[in-house]
Amino acid sequence: MQNKNILVTGGAGFLGSHLVHQLLERGNKVTILDDFTHGKELHLKGIFNNPNLKVIKGSITNSHDVEKAFENCQVVFHLAVLDLRQSIKEPEKVNDVVVNGTLNCLKAARDKKVELFVNCSSSEVFGTAQYVPMDEKHPLNPETPYAAAKVAQDVYTFSFGRTYGLPWVTVRPFNMYGPNSHWQGYRGELIPKMIVRAMNKQPLVIFGEGDQTRDFIYVEDAAKGIIDVARNKKCLNNHFNISTKKETSIKKIAETICKEFSLDPNVYIQKQAPRPGDVMRLFGDNSKFQQLTGYVPQTSIEEGIHKTIAWFKSLPYTPDELLNQEVLRSWE
Repeated sequence: MQNKNILVTGGAGFLGSHLVHQLLERGNKVTILDDFTHGKELHLKGIFNNPNLKVIKGSITNSHDVEKAFENCQVVFHLAVLDLRQSIKEPEKVNDVVVNGTLNCLKAARDKKVELFVNCSSSEVFGTAQYVPMDEKHPLNPETPYAAAKVAQDVYTFSFGRTYGLPWVTVRPFNMYGPNSHWQGYRGELIPKMIVRAMNKQPLVIFGEGDQTRDFIYVEDAAKGIIDVARNKKCLNNHFNISTKKETSIKKIAETICKEFSLDPNVYIQKQAPRPGDVMRLFGDNSKFQQLTGYVPQTSIEEGIHKTIAWFKSLPYTPDELLNQEVLRSWE
């Protein structure tokens, strides 16, 4: 994956920005297609003026924007998405981006005869684990509108490979965290929201007893893993879990963050009623990924949380300003 013309949809977002950094470091020319609804120029700090980077402000739901972005493209990393929490409130809007937007990208990839379409899916397509660790053959049981849309995205990608001969690979990252993660509003993610609240000595909210488990992977590890899959021809036309093969409870995450800030978990961890559609267990089997690429994620959950806290402290916001963006109602 060097000296290629690469398109990253959603390249100014959380995972996308890390992927773009790593692709540029490998000597590629990278085009970003992002509408900056959730992506940020701040995520591209240090590379925004890179001569090998082109940024197109546009949407994958707009066929003209897609056609423009796909010009001279050899490899596509398709990451543009609206998230799970938004799907609960606005399922139609999320479906339009995830499903119809993906169709626009697949048609453009077919017409431009791209060398590879890397479809970035999600572990949410599996739903709550029926067995663990969850390998790529685990049944697809989406429990939210977001997850259902992602299943459709995956099936469309597969179908374009079968029908039109489009070379593809689908990656399913498990729960990513790290720098550039979202903490703002109802779309904020668990770890960054807890960090912001801990910085302000506010309660860290868990739902139910916090027994839900996730396979948390540091975002830089996930980005490297995705590139390793894309550059390996043995991975072509297949699905891969991007995970650590380690299981951590939500309660454990809260306790780890409390420890980083010297907060008493018995005081600062606040339990709320369980959420509807909450997946209780996600624990990925990454054996197939490791066997073909040889890559093993390196960052422990403790180290990753420490690095994420350092990133939050480096932002041009006071702790109060961070908390104001997080807002209490975002937990509802």
